[in-house]
Amino acid sequence: MDDHASVIVMLNNTWFGSELAPETQERLAKLGTVQEFEADEIILHEGEEAIEMGILISGRLALRQMVPERGPVTILSVEPGDIFGWSAILAATKAQSTVVATEPSKALVIEGATLRAALKEDHALAASLYPRVLSAVGRRLRATRLQLLDLFAR
Repeated sequence: MDDHASVIVMLNNTWFGSELAPETQERLAKLGTVQEFEADEIILHEGEEAIEMGILISGRLALRQMVPERGPVTILSVEPGDIFGWSAILAATKAQSTVVATEPSKALVIEGATLRAALKEDHALAASLYPRVLSAVGRRLRATRLQLLDLFAR
């Protein structure tokens, strides 16, 4: 198991965690656990309850959605520093895609109920974390728009 100091070092090596205040990094390190995933391991299934949010530390993940008559289609790659399972910040929310490790990967994973309780209780944590999550969602939206533009250009 990783100690909090090594988790903070890992967070500092990501765009998501590098600009967070030291006390926010410490809080996240205490809230989460570092998990490792093997290549082709399914981390989250589309349509299931989103119970954990993760910050990818290393490796790469694919977000896949089931497309009628085509099967699972990768819609986005998650790179180090990006988040996955962000829906877990919202209570009783279903995952919008299946998350699969495409190579050995490591992430700081935080249980959704624990995260929601911490955000409700600690306003400084919420004020630091929500803008980063929204930034991650915005990055994802931009990437999706670019994919759509590419799709319609053909």
